[in-house]
Amino acid sequence: MSIEQFGVYVLTMRDETRIASIERQMSQLSMSFQYIDATVLEKSEHADLPIDSDAIQGRYGRMLTKGEVSCFVSHRRIWQQVVDAGKPCVIFEDDALIERELPAFLDRLLDANAPFDVVLLGHSKKDHRRKTLYHFFEPLKRWSPIGAFKLGRGFKTWPSGAVGYVVTPAGATRLLEASTTLRCVLDDWPHFESKGVKVQEVRPLLVWEDFINIESSLEGDRQTPSRRKIFFMARVLRGCLRHLQSRKDD
Repeated sequence: MSIEQFGVYVLTMRDETRIASIERQMSQLSMSFQYIDATVLEKSEHADLPIDSDAIQGRYGRMLTKGEVSCFVSHRRIWQQVVDAGKPCVIFEDDALIERELPAFLDRLLDANAPFDVVLLGHSKKDHRRKTLYHFFEPLKRWSPIGAFKLGRGFKTWPSGAVGYVVTPAGATRLLEASTTLRCVLDDWPHFESKGVKVQEVRPLLVWEDFINIESSLEGDRQTPSRRKIFFMARVLRGCLRHLQSRKDD
């Protein structure tokens, strides 16, 4: 399957810096794409979807922000375009940092006949400068080889962003059917899995969110150095255990 047989969409707020970044990357990767303008709601209640406030409050202990609702509505519009296009598509947000190996993975993905509706290409709010360490912390629990890549599911399903992912027409249909009423944040992939959507991940990750991790943030200052060291060592130990448990599917 050639990469040209994928549709490629970029969800954008039309920020000049982000557009310059994504266009430069797409040019380097020789990928054609289409911009989709993000929906921006003044109020959550303006969404064209009913919102199940009780379900959301029960799941997260809070209501969704208007930004979260706008994001959900925006991606949902793209899912409908995937259904209409009738072919697998790659969806990026315009702050994506794309690894040069992505075309090679896409070239192999569908030829592998792997069962999936959605393939998460990246995780949001993770520092790409520390990707080797992050991959050690977050291996796949069970996986199948796709050329030089691994496709599978992690040890824990959790909201991991929507900075870059592949979705099939059947997968887009299932996502739409599971979201006729808004009951979760967009990237609550465990919720969609509970509705029958087959979600997989790739390793190594091929898309990252382009953000600056400010080390002196308030959240970081609230931890003492000793606590940060203890937390880091706990993650190292957990990573070691997970690698021992990680295995290739038969």
